[in-house]
This record gives sequence, structure tokens and C-alpha cells, in this order.
Amino acid sequence: MGLDPRFPHELSHRDWTVLLCHPDGGIGCDEGCGLFHHDCRILSRHRLTVDGAAPEWVSSGAVEADRWGASLRVPRAGGTADGPQLPQDAIEVRIDRRLGRGVAERIDVFNHAMTQRTVELVIELGADFADVLEVASNQRQQTGSLSAGVVPDGIEIRYGASHEEWSTERGLRIRSTDGDLALAPGEKGSATARASISLEPRGSWTATLRFEPLVNGAWREAAIDDGSEREAWRKVRTQLRSTSPTLARAWNLAADDLHDLRNRELESGEPEEWVVNAGVPVFTGLFGRDVLTTGWQAAMIGPQWMRGALEITARLQATTDDPWRDSEPGKLIHELRKGPFADLHVTAQSAYYGTQTTAALFPLVLTELWHWTGDAEVLRRHRSTAERALAWAEHDGDLDDDGFLEYQQRSPVGIKNQGWKDSDEAIRYPDGGQVANPIATVEEQAFHYIALVRMAEICVALEDDEAADRYQAHARKLRDDWHTAFWMPDEGFYAMALDPEKRPVRSIGSNAGHALAAGIVPPQHAALVADRLFADDMFSGWGIRTLSSLHPAYNPWAYHLGTVWPVENATFALGFKRYGLDDHADRLVRALLEAIARLPGMRLPELIGGQSRDAVPFPIAYPQANCPQAWSASATVQLVQVLLGLYPFAPLRLLALVRPRLPAGIDEVTLHRLRVGDAVVSLRFRRRDDGSASHEVLSRRGTLVVAEAPPPDASDASLGESVATLLMEHAPGPMARAARLAIGMLDEDR
Repeated sequence: MGLDPRFPHELSHRDWTVLLCHPDGGIGCDEGCGLFHHDCRILSRHRLTVDGAAPEWVSSGAVEADRWGASLRVPRAGGTADGPQLPQDAIEVRIDRRLGRGVAERIDVFNHAMTQRTVELVIELGADFADVLEVASNQRQQTGSLSAGVVPDGIEIRYGASHEEWSTERGLRIRSTDGDLALAPGEKGSATARASISLEPRGSWTATLRFEPLVNGAWREAAIDDGSEREAWRKVRTQLRSTSPTLARAWNLAADDLHDLRNRELESGEPEEWVVNAGVPVFTGLFGRDVLTTGWQAAMIGPQWMRGALEITARLQATTDDPWRDSEPGKLIHELRKGPFADLHVTAQSAYYGTQTTAALFPLVLTELWHWTGDAEVLRRHRSTAERALAWAEHDGDLDDDGFLEYQQRSPVGIKNQGWKDSDEAIRYPDGGQVANPIATVEEQAFHYIALVRMAEICVALEDDEAADRYQAHARKLRDDWHTAFWMPDEGFYAMALDPEKRPVRSIGSNAGHALAAGIVPPQHAALVADRLFADDMFSGWGIRTLSSLHPAYNPWAYHLGTVWPVENATFALGFKRYGLDDHADRLVRALLEAIARLPGMRLPELIGGQSRDAVPFPIAYPQANCPQAWSASATVQLVQVLLGLYPFAPLRLLALVRPRLPAGIDEVTLHRLRVGDAVVSLRFRRRDDGSASHEVLSRRGTLVVAEAPPPDASDASLGESVATLLMEHAPGPMARAARLAIGMLDEDR
């Protein structure tokens, strides 16, 4: 069992359109549900009645992410077993909703009886045009004027609002495209659809309503997909089969979620460049670090998300200094929304740059795309964007020229904390007090380190050794200075941050776990860091908490002060793997898979409450969690990559398997159609008694060497040189050096 953060609402979505309704299809304006488009609630009320009463709910659910249906029942009083009217006679109302730039809603009414029946069907409709952030906070801030009127093909409801010198207009058009529903406007953004239906015995009646938004002064016709594109993709993408139904279902569901979270309006139009919404129902639009993280973690399924993330974040790279947007030349996007607040400049979210993380993730994801595809052209295409992002970090990101990145909010409508944990309350002293800006967080230095290493790799691949040497030298100095500044010997752990006086913030949180994945932790300290993350105050039993439960500010339901984030836990597992800490990786992956098995639908939400598993024997989703969430879906995919130890290096036509392992209860995993470069391979892994896993190549199309190798930073070097190591050491030209950088080996580490 587990808490569904949407209960009792049901969710469907496509691109910018999100529908959150009750199981009977109803929408109430004061309950957080509605039909949203471009982050604006265009339908806030939908109440269907038959003869003045709401039908009984029978069943409902999503057929696909963008299609939802329900069956409702209208009982009929009276009747006898002799008939012709029987006691169980009833009217059935079926609702079929398909999303795409609005909603097409088909209503079917069936008379399941031997006698004639006449009923009055009424649908009460309303629109409040609230920004999605107003709905989430249950606090209305907009003021404007509503109007409703009859047009030749239906009803239009419009809303105009202004704020200072900015204005916006939103609208909803309701059309009845078949059937005989009579539409009439009401007051304050309301309307009704009405029909008197005469049903013969075993008869039926059908009508279709279309709910369509006004966007940039133009009405959008609901564009409905027939599902063929989704089915075609399912037939060619990587598939996972397993003796564990939980693992197979969770992984393949995550793959479907990543496809269904696409926002095609943000994409370039190229078939291999996909961009995802961060999560639904609230996080539609572009979130820079989310799309980059999602692409990197989901690479096993395909490179589309990495290509799309790189393309759109590069296109939106800042070129001007704009304090209101926390923007500086070279900085990469944090958030882009399309809601009324963005239009009215109540927020800066029409293009907001208050983050350090996106700049560091860009070169990481760029190299990961190269590792998976071998496409050197993509390195040439995006090299300048990566270099400008790192130049921003070196100059504007380092506020006091001490070699560390600090953040400082400049925008009055911006966010205080601009590191990985971006809630205002996230960074606190051990006594619970809030740390003032500017702040240098431990994980942002680690992210910057791996960005420098990967930038050196890009330069090597493009035969610019001089630039590569500069980036390596910078990375080496940062690594040494970082450990000195953040390491707390008495804790065997790293400080969460440096405060404005450059004093360590000695709070214990999950931040330092990212340093393991980045490879900046000295190997002799890695086990100490991992052990501290698994102490009782940090490990809930379902995952690693964002903050120690011993901290005075700990709260199991606080966004960054005690919850468990699947996205960063998958990153921690990868960090354990790279340092050869297989037992730590196994324990964390097993905990997350056990959480998945107990969550509704076997889907990881945005975040999980930090409650101890010993106290609560099932994971509790954060009450306002988005689900599905792109980087929780990608985290599920990456957990499998960690288990199987997949390290691709397509430029050498190599797939290295780093100590593949399977937890108890998962005897076999098979990957079908895994793409590495131009090759496609299918692999089967079988668990041995000690938890390690053997592998078998079932099929291979194209040239690809599959070989086992030790982890990049394994302390156990006695495994000797595997085939993968030999390939990396003896590769022609610059590829040997690039391959070493890909696994985090600076030249001096050889």
C-alpha cells in the first residue's frame, strides 16, 4: 500500500494540456482540479446531472496518459422480476475524454432496459482562468474581467487581466460538434450544456463537446492523437523483461511516462529531439536541470531526451544581464512557464535563470550523449554553449574569486537558494537557523568539477589538447580545495555548504551524496561518506533523506528538510557503483524497488515522505508530489543501469559491464534492443548465489564489444585489466585520453 498524492483525483495529460478530475469526471473549482492549458485553468467546473441528480460512479481510469474514461449509472426506481421494467434497469452514461490542445469529450447514454426512457442531461460548466500556481497554493492573486457569449459554433468565455504595464487574455471555447446538446452562456464565466434525451429500449444517444483554449489571440482546435505514434515507439524502444514482475512493470511504466510527458510544443521538430514536462499536474513547461537530468538518467531507453534537452537549453542560453530574471550572459535556463503569472510578470518564469545546476549539467549530458551515440557532430554543435556556461560559472558564478561557486538572489521575485535544493528553507545551520546568501553548497562544487572534467573530454575528442589541459588543471585544483574546505574529519562527512563568512555549515544532509557520483571524493574517503548516508538518521528504509532526522529543522514532509527524492537517490546509487561500493548500491536500489512495489501503480512520485520504514511499513508520497515526474521516471531507469553496471562508450564501440549484480528476488533481467552507437544489442543477466550476475549476449546488430570491467574508482584494483580497460588504454588517437576522462580519470591519476 502507499499514499497516492492525487487521491481522489484522476489525472491525464498531453503536452501543455493537463486534466485533473474526480473519478466521475466532475471538476470542482475549489478542489485543485480542473482542465489546464499553458499553466492556466481553463475549465474549473464540470458537473453532469441526469434528471437533476449526479449519476453513481461505477468505474473510471486512464486508458493512456492522454485518454480518460468513466462509466456512470443512473438507477431507475421500481420494477419487478416479471417486467417489462426490471429492478436493475438503469441508464448508463459513458464519458470518453481525449486530450491534445484541449479536450474532446464524448458522452454516450445507454438505456439498458426493455422500456422507453426520457431523461434530462445537464452539464454545468465554469472557467476561472487561475494560474496553476494559484491553484497549487489555493490563493487567488489575479484580478480581471470575465465575459461569455454565443458564437456561431458554440460559446466563448474570455478573461482579461492586467498587472502594472502588462496584460493578458485567456479564453475557453466550448463547442458541441455532434449530438443535440444546447449550449448557453451564464454569469461569471459559467455555461450550461443541456439535452432532453428520449431513449428507446436498448437505445443510445451520443454527443461530443470540445473544450479549446485561446492562446496568443488564436483559438486552438483540439488535436487528438490516435495512439499510433506511441505504439510505434513502444515497438522499437529498449524493452526490459524480468523474472521480477515489479521491476519489469516499473521500468516499462517509467519508459511510457517519459514518452507521455513530452511537450511537443517545446521541441524543435526534429524526430530525435524530445523535451519533457518536468511533471504533472503542476510542472508543465521547461525546467532546465530537470530535462537535462532526465535525459541523462533515461539514456538506456534512447538518446531523444538528451538531444532535446541540449537543444532547447542551448537555444535559451542567456545573453544579457537581467537582475529581474537572475540572468547573466552564459547562464542556462532554470524555468520557463506559460501561465498568466508569467504573462503578467508577477513572476519571472517566462524565462528565469536562478540556478547554478543547469550550467554544470550541460557538459555532462553532452558527453553522455556522445558516450551513448558516438555522434561527434553534437560535440561540435554544442561546444560553445558549454564553454559559455563554464565561463559564466568561473566569472559571475564565483562571487568572491575564491574558486567556489556562490549564489546570490538578485530578482525580487526570484528564489533564495539556487543550488540543487532550491526551496527557500533548504540550507540551514545545525541549530536550525537559516543560512543567509551568498552560499556555496557542497554539491554545486562537485557538479562544477565533473563539468570541467567532461569539458576536458570534449576538447580532447575535438583535438584541442591545450583547452583540455586548462580544464583539467582547473578541475584538479577545485578537487583539492573542495576537500580541504568542506571535509569534516570528526563527522567523516562533508559540510552542507559554506556560509557568507566561508564557515562550514555543518548540517548533515544528502547534498554530499552527489559528490560521489561526480567522482570528486578521494577514494579513501568514499566509504566513510557512503556509511554516513546510511546511518539511521539519514536512511529511512525507503531511501536517503534530504536532511538528518536529528536536525532540529527535520520534517518528514518538508520539501528539502527530510523527504526522500528518488532522482538524487538514483544518482547516489551511481556514485556508490563508481567507487566499487557494491553493497551500498545494492542496499539502496533494493530499498527503492521495494518502495516502488508498494506505491500506487508501481510509480515513483516526485518525492517520498521521510518517515522511517520501521515506524510506517509503506512509503508515503509527499502530499503535493507531482506524479508522474520526469526525473523520478528516469531515476527508475537509472537504477537498472546501476544494477547492471552499464557504461557505454560508443566512440570505441564498447559497452562495459561494471560488476553487474541483481538483488535477491530478481533472478533474471533481459534487455532487448539496447542502442549503443550504431549497434543494437540484447543482453540477458542471471543472478549468481553471491548476488553478482553473469551476462549473455542474445543478439547483436552492428559492431559492439561487450566486456566486463571494474568500476572507475574501484579500490579493488586486483581485478586486473579487463577487455574494456585494454580498449581504453590502446584506443587510437585521442580516444584513449577521452575514455579515461569519461570515467573520471584525470591524466595525473593514471
